[in-house]
Amino acid sequence: MLACACFFFSLIGMGMTPLFDVDEGAFSEATREMLESGDFGFTFLNGNPRFDKPILVYWLQALSMSLLGQSEVGARMSSLIAGLASAWIAARFTFQWSKHTESALVVFTLLSSCFGPLVMRHAATADALLYLWLTACSCCLIESIRLCEGKDLGAESLAKAKMFLRAAWICSALALLTKGLIGLLAPAFVVLGYCLVRRNLQALRWSFSDAMACFAWFAISLPWYGYAYWRFSNDFLHGLFGKHHFGRTVQAMEGHTGSWFYTLAMLFVLCLPFTPMLISNLWRLRPQRLVSADRLDQRLSTQALGLLSHSLGMLAVFSVVATKLPHYAMYSLLPLLIVAALSPQLPRASWLSTCTLGGLMLVAIAALHPILVLTIQNPSGNQFYRALIEHGLVHTNWGIAQQLIIVLAFGALGFAMLSKAVLNRWLYFGFAMQAGVCLVLLPALGQVLQTPVKALAQSAGQQTTVSFQLRAPSFSFYRKAVTEDRLPQAGEQVVLRAADFVNLHRASGDMAKWVLVDGAGPLLLLRRE
Repeated sequence: MLACACFFFSLIGMGMTPLFDVDEGAFSEATREMLESGDFGFTFLNGNPRFDKPILVYWLQALSMSLLGQSEVGARMSSLIAGLASAWIAARFTFQWSKHTESALVVFTLLSSCFGPLVMRHAATADALLYLWLTACSCCLIESIRLCEGKDLGAESLAKAKMFLRAAWICSALALLTKGLIGLLAPAFVVLGYCLVRRNLQALRWSFSDAMACFAWFAISLPWYGYAYWRFSNDFLHGLFGKHHFGRTVQAMEGHTGSWFYTLAMLFVLCLPFTPMLISNLWRLRPQRLVSADRLDQRLSTQALGLLSHSLGMLAVFSVVATKLPHYAMYSLLPLLIVAALSPQLPRASWLSTCTLGGLMLVAIAALHPILVLTIQNPSGNQFYRALIEHGLVHTNWGIAQQLIIVLAFGALGFAMLSKAVLNRWLYFGFAMQAGVCLVLLPALGQVLQTPVKALAQSAGQQTTVSFQLRAPSFSFYRKAVTEDRLPQAGEQVVLRAADFVNLHRASGDMAKWVLVDGAGPLLLLRRE
């Protein structure tokens, strides 16, 4: 029931929410250009090679767009399926490890309804797909090592252990094909944790013991990288690895910087409203005193040790990299959610705190328009976004449907707090968060921030149009044509921020004449005479 609700609410919400720039617009437009050109070997964005990410997410987006059309739903469907699949995989392994039905439902609720995973499942980017492969890889690798360590390792258990090991290698290869070298970090941290805590290399030897698993990894992950290098040579290596891997590690990109504690803080924010539950259950794992590795090994099960190794390793890496982005905390959050669900018995104080935070989130969603009004009253804020919000508040309506959804979400949360049936309370809680975020919050933000871009794209149509100092790839997606970033020639249209018109006129020459074709918020669509 919860899986069906997640799919249904997300499907409706995706159709009501325009693509967010820059990331969603870039992924969707690159996929649209792939379908238009028929070149499925590499991706291009507005006619230029896009070295940001490997190819797998574009292939899956191309498949969903071919089936569902070049729309928001078609662009986001692969992320939705990947998000639900990762929650289902985590729930299955949690049930197998804990033998508690409640644990399986809890972990599914956490991975599908807390704020971070829910938003990522709604985004046409590579993140939800990467989380699927990393979750499956870690769970399969942990289960393989657990079976291998069993005292009664018979032929059947050995065959199952090899099966899970091969699945882990395949998922690692798919992660490498989705977002690059990060696909190697999760299994590496899992194995490293076992080796350090247990002071032996048994886990490392077992991980490389199956030749078929290693062959499958090479066969899946490396051919496309070889093709990309053959096609673009050093430009590909510099673009993907030099700039987007190592470059953002040593230098903050586009001003995305922060302290070493930024990723840890975002981990608890993305976990909302289940942060009290996460803290409470992880606190139970603490050693009572400063203990040796042997005592720590006894306190932690094989599953918890592997998941914590994955989480802490990712947290350490993304705490020290120079570029700080909120979704980086997701790489360490998902394993922690599984660890928290292995012991679903919650102290009453933690449960009431979780319900209180859920209620406050729904209150914030219900008060979104007043909050946005307060935001634009700050004169020191970004002028472009202030103008977008002002335009959005005037041209978007908070109708009876949104108000009814908020009321139903509060009702579901009330049932969760009052229900004596343990399983039902998680079901109701998941309903409440899904309805509030998918059907109200994300559509409202999308309409406020992206409606001007979508409206001008539809006004521009198929006429030759360029952009000037504007990073909005969704403009190209919505008008279904490449939009180059250059000065317009006579007879061509140009989309730009209103504040940049002076720079455009100066760069084009004082004799240039302009006609206003359309305008929306802080954006203009002009035609050069």
